[in-house]
Amino acid sequence: MKRITTTLFVALFTTCFSAFAGGGWADCAVNITKDGGASYLYSLGNETWGDGDWVINTAFDGLNLGTPTSLVLNGALGDGWTDDSPGYTATSFVLYYRVYKSTATPGSWSQIALDNVNLKNGNNYVYDKITANINILALATLSGTNTYILEVAMSKNQYYTGGNWNSMIPGGQAIAYDNTVAGYKATFTKSITTGVQTVTLNAKVYSGKNQVEARFNGTAQVELYTTAGLLLNKTSATNQYSQTVKPGAYLLRINGDTHKVLVD
Repeated sequence: MKRITTTLFVALFTTCFSAFAGGGWADCAVNITKDGGASYLYSLGNETWGDGDWVINTAFDGLNLGTPTSLVLNGALGDGWTDDSPGYTATSFVLYYRVYKSTATPGSWSQIALDNVNLKNGNNYVYDKITANINILALATLSGTNTYILEVAMSKNQYYTGGNWNSMIPGGQAIAYDNTVAGYKATFTKSITTGVQTVTLNAKVYSGKNQVEARFNGTAQVELYTTAGLLLNKTSATNQYSQTVKPGAYLLRINGDTHKVLVD
């Protein structure tokens, strides 16, 4: 993770103080690993400060990620500052994300709290999270070859005695977080061959009381995810698979074929 030098951060804060009463956003980034390579900070084009090396990285908005063999959302970096008055005592950042077919209506947002303080200089904050491990490809489940959108937005909430100051990216300091506002969008393509693996394995998926179960022929790579793409369990299983879970909805991948399971 690249860090900001205190001297540069203070200088930029002083320069921009008069332009943003109450506080503002600097350049933030979303952290992604593609095709099993190194994690990378894709820039979210915010207030265009040069306060972090990631500002010169590839922009996330409008990015075409191609047809990745793996695509993992590790988290993000939230970079913002506040004025000394009314005396902000804490700041929190949340990354919102969703995945949907490019021609479909977007669904609800999932979220990742950026809970690590990467840097704090007075009332200036940099928060990050790089261990969320969200499997984005697991959220792309339609048969055939489809183009999907990975959309992200970020909110910043600054707290002080008697109130708070909420804002979001996209939008800037003057826009409070609103889940109806469109975020930054990148695209990727995924192909799922209908029925080939299911026929070969003759896979059948069941749910029971606090259980996800599957029966199939032979040995398969099995992965269990939340519907937000968080990996819960990964194993190689022969003929059957069973995992104890809490009630809710899950995604079960058997040799790459994804099944949605509802558990009581």
